[in-house]
Amino acid sequence: MAIPFKYNRRSLLIRRVSNSMTVGAIAIVVGVFVAAMAIVGGLDSAIKESSSPDNMILIGRAADSEANSFITLAQLDALKFLPAIKRDDAGNPLVSPELAEVVFMPAGDTLDNLPIRGVLPVSAHIHDKVRMIAGRMFAPGLNEVIIGKLIVHQYPGWALGADLKVGRRMWKVVGVFESGGSSFESEVWADLHSLQEDSRRGSSFTSIRLKLVPGADVHALMQRCADDPRINLQAKTESEYYKEQSGIAANLRVLGLLVAGIMAFAAIFAAMNTMYTAVSARTTEIGTLRALGFSPLAIMTSFLAESSALAFAAGIIGVMLALPVNGLSTKFNGGAVSAPTLAFNFHVTPGIAMQGLVFAIVIGALGGWLPARQAMRVSVVKALRRN
Repeated sequence: MAIPFKYNRRSLLIRRVSNSMTVGAIAIVVGVFVAAMAIVGGLDSAIKESSSPDNMILIGRAADSEANSFITLAQLDALKFLPAIKRDDAGNPLVSPELAEVVFMPAGDTLDNLPIRGVLPVSAHIHDKVRMIAGRMFAPGLNEVIIGKLIVHQYPGWALGADLKVGRRMWKVVGVFESGGSSFESEVWADLHSLQEDSRRGSSFTSIRLKLVPGADVHALMQRCADDPRINLQAKTESEYYKEQSGIAANLRVLGLLVAGIMAFAAIFAAMNTMYTAVSARTTEIGTLRALGFSPLAIMTSFLAESSALAFAAGIIGVMLALPVNGLSTKFNGGAVSAPTLAFNFHVTPGIAMQGLVFAIVIGALGGWLPARQAMRVSVVKALRRN
């Protein structure tokens, strides 16, 4: 026979001060946990949203990313007419050679690694999530750029129509674009040949992106790109490439869980102290419940339910405390000198909110376990004699 929950509700309402302090401690831990997971979720989403299912990226054989890749014009010419590559209405292959550079940009007291990407007009068919939201596309051959919406106003004077000193020359901002929340929204895009000239890269690129025909044999194309001595590049689907690049988000998730775990340890002791106090103050009540026929298991379950309910309420408050960060923009560069600074938004998703509530309940259950075991072991005779 289970103890009615109204008994636990009455107990929770009686000890308002100690319960409120415990709720506050758990709520802060949950709020930090949700905010940390929102950072990880936003970063992970920004990286993975950069891919398209029918796109492939090619980089140098020894490279692990665009940052340290080198591709020649001869390699581009050798691969762009492969049959697996889709063509536009005019019969031109949808192959986009690109140059990804990083330049230092003052940002307050620090320097950001600003990513700038050189592309050709064909890139509009490859990066199909990119959409102009202000201004226009840059004109080929001119010192014009378009900037991602997440870096508008990130730096002094950065806005549509501004003249920017990036690299070795001045560039005119003629447009602002969005890309479905992907990492491209942290980049500056310019004409490929203008950027090659500015960075003194000659006719080389750092990556080649191409769009595949429906039903293309992806693995055969990868093998062809690796085995053909004229191409000699490693090819990956964009989904696979950005999944590998999202490892930094996984590391941040581990760090966030570690910090939340340390804080949760203290919150567990707060819940444990509250429940031990409850058991001590209600020893006579426990004895009475046992005398009325309630089993030790029912006593233990009742106290665990009380502790979990207290933590669940704290979890709701913690999630609400973290909700205002949803959609806020921040920057991250991974700590490496050559790593581009990535701007992204916090993402407090329903899944993360649910994780926060589960996290709170786990804290409550762990904090209430030992006091609940003590409650179930209370002797009926000693409890009633104490009264």
